[in-house]
Amino acid sequence: MKVYLMLDVGGTNIKAGVLWEDGSLWKEGILSFDAKSRGSKEEVFLNFAGVLDALAERLPREEIQIEGIGMAFPGPFDYGQGISLMQGLDKYDAIYGIPVEKEVRGCFPAMKNGALLRKSRRFVFLHDVEAFAMGESHYGRGKNCDKVMYLCIGTGAGSAFTLDRKILKGGDGTVPPMGWIYDTPFRDSIIDDYLSVRGLASLSGRAFGEAKSGKELFRLCREGNQTALAVYREFGRWLREAMIPFLNTFSPDGFVLGGQLSKSFSFYGEEFSAECRERGTMVFLSEDTSESALKGLYVATVQPRTLHLLQSP
Repeated sequence: MKVYLMLDVGGTNIKAGVLWEDGSLWKEGILSFDAKSRGSKEEVFLNFAGVLDALAERLPREEIQIEGIGMAFPGPFDYGQGISLMQGLDKYDAIYGIPVEKEVRGCFPAMKNGALLRKSRRFVFLHDVEAFAMGESHYGRGKNCDKVMYLCIGTGAGSAFTLDRKILKGGDGTVPPMGWIYDTPFRDSIIDDYLSVRGLASLSGRAFGEAKSGKELFRLCREGNQTALAVYREFGRWLREAMIPFLNTFSPDGFVLGGQLSKSFSFYGEEFSAECRERGTMVFLSEDTSESALKGLYVATVQPRTLHLLQSP
């Protein structure tokens, strides 16, 4: 029986799961582990290997073949070579420039399930939002659409674009280079400074006199707090304004929103949804951003040659 061990690697937590050869998630679902992203080189790589070991420990005892291991990382990262280029971001500084697969495989002998892990055939690395987009386009909200834009709002504004379930790398004016919108100029700065927890904190700080977390704002909105509701309405105006250029150039028939701030969409999404309806673009909220990322890694592992289109059509 073939299985796939998949990790969505963040700066705070690693979400991980086992996928069967049909792409379904192991019954225990998604597990969460401390990322230990500020640790030493040895601590970080041993932690990655330890997460894989913990997944392998949960496998049934009959004959198992770990067919592939997938790891989704935020950028900057050399995904083809599996090398982290993150530096000065308060996460994974210690592994800058080091091939991840070689180091993690080197930790396997010390693991309880090291013999099983050593037999794994493939390592795949993917941008975390691309993994999310692949999962949604094959198994989630985007599977019935031809052209889809994906946006994950959390610590930043992560994005991806797909055509016929393939990632577009852009650069031709239809899709931005690499499919990334975060550094697009917007108002007084860039999109990432507005469509993010930082942007929401800035808005709430001005409204309340102190910054509020997204969780706290969500609670206040549910209680009918008018100031909190006004904060989210302004955030929604930012979303609509920032997305219009991409809706104009790409003309997607679907738009999938994920990330931690997608859970509050009902409080800020009205104007954006109305804009999309006028254009014939359907708006979807991801049911589970992490699960989609893990399933996208699975797609990248079993269909690596059909994952990307280098340019938009």
